[in-house]
Amino acid sequence: MHKIISKLLISFYLVIAVQNTEASPAQIKSVKELIKLSELENFLHTSLDEMQPTLDAEAENILLRILGKQRLTTTEEHLAVIELGQLLKETSSKMFARPETLQAIEKIYTETLSEEEVQAYLKFLRTPEGKSINQKNLKINTNVFQYINNLSQKTLADPEQSLQLKEQLLSIIKPLIQDE
Repeated sequence: MHKIISKLLISFYLVIAVQNTEASPAQIKSVKELIKLSELENFLHTSLDEMQPTLDAEAENILLRILGKQRLTTTEEHLAVIELGQLLKETSSKMFARPETLQAIEKIYTETLSEEEVQAYLKFLRTPEGKSINQKNLKINTNVFQYINNLSQKTLADPEQSLQLKEQLLSIIKPLIQDE
């Protein structure tokens, strides 16, 4: 009985090993289809719209750091935040539109996924459930990003944690400054 189980386990491991070694690299044509079907470009642009409040918060943090203030006090400062937030969005949008950005994303897909995985993903995206999940991933990813960004801002706003972070940063940077 033990011999049969041992043989079955060995056979199982061999099948897995053969499948893993036979996985072919993702083909650029398949990856391009995957990117199109997953609506990645639309996802990137829509995510920028959804992230506008986060970009505005980052713009406010930038302005506060530059001005050396704790909070905005003038109408001009508030208007500057809106302009900075738009600038951050436009800059990101331009980065997404560059051909080399799409090529880099394609390269990431081809280096990460096998052709079999791409085909399985394409098959999934062609189903109603796959289309629905793909659409909902935008909201999920945006909400996760906003949560992490808010958590980072809260952490930096906490005087004790901010001081601790500054001390750690200084301890890392101090040897570099002393060497010069």
